[in-house]
Amino acid sequence: MTYLPQAPDRGSIQTQAIILIIVGFLCASMIPSIFGIIALVQMDSDPVSAKKMNKIGWIILAVIIGIGVLAVIAYVVIMIFVVGVAATTGG
Repeated sequence: MTYLPQAPDRGSIQTQAIILIIVGFLCASMIPSIFGIIALVQMDSDPVSAKKMNKIGWIILAVIIGIGVLAVIAYVVIMIFVVGVAATTGG
């Protein structure tokens, strides 16, 4: 007996891809949006590949947001250091 894997749900892929496109554009990052568009295009011909594109897009979006958060934290720490040094030296 052979087991055929069930095709991913088309509605779920479409919803995730559209949300990925919108969130990608709102976060000023084109790369996740491109993966969402590719997922929408591949949805009818290759749903497994479309699901992978969705997953890759969400991972890239999470990495970009993580880098942004780290950049903000680094900026705050550097500014605290600079202001602290300026305050102690009187300049």
